[in-house]
Amino acid sequence: MKRQELNQADAWRIMSAAEWGVISAADRDQVLSEDAIQTHSAGTDVFTQGQPCDGIYFVLSGTIAIHIESDNRSRTLLRLADTGTTLGLDSYFSGQTHRNSAVALTQVTICFVGRTVLHKLIEHTPSLLRNFLATTSTALNMSDVVLAQTIHLNVRARLAIFLLRLRDRHGQVDDDGNLQITIPMSRRNMASAIGTRPESLSRAIRALQDSGTATFRGKLVTVSDLDDLLDEAEAS
Repeated sequence: MKRQELNQADAWRIMSAAEWGVISAADRDQVLSEDAIQTHSAGTDVFTQGQPCDGIYFVLSGTIAIHIESDNRSRTLLRLADTGTTLGLDSYFSGQTHRNSAVALTQVTICFVGRTVLHKLIEHTPSLLRNFLATTSTALNMSDVVLAQTIHLNVRARLAIFLLRLRDRHGQVDDDGNLQITIPMSRRNMASAIGTRPESLSRAIRALQDSGTATFRGKLVTVSDLDDLLDEAEAS
């Protein structure tokens, strides 16, 4: 972990578009202090399961994987956190240790807001707490949706939905009009993210390729017709 030189105005532009836009200028300067903004290299832990929760984290840039570890030490990928995401709210407000681990998939820049500063922010601006509650509620609703998809949809449809979720942050359109999505994780983590085994994921990838829906080359996925991918996502 190292300190990152980051333009404060750019950092605030990102934070103000999320829950933090309600705080005052004075509180903003405290949140974006020099010590609060840090970078983590790809593959390093931002926080780990079982570690005391001393504050919350805001992702200023990059992609973070949220894992949970079971008793047999196997890891399950729960979700990805991209730029503009606040992490650690559940553990902070429950007063418990971190329930999961956050690992940088790319180089990430984060803003860490410690317990003392956060307590003052909520005292000064109660609407910040309401924003945090709304974020937590949205996350719970999304986890219910993902669970329902895992139960009711086949692996091929789950993979298509996963690719569609990645396109906003990790996709771009090339000169030929194809959608290109860069997968920010390993195949094993992809399988974990959609609730299946790597072998089943491989079969689903082959099925999407055989149908002409998508082409997989390493971590680059090319989709020539978005409607085809949407049709796959709606299949059961």
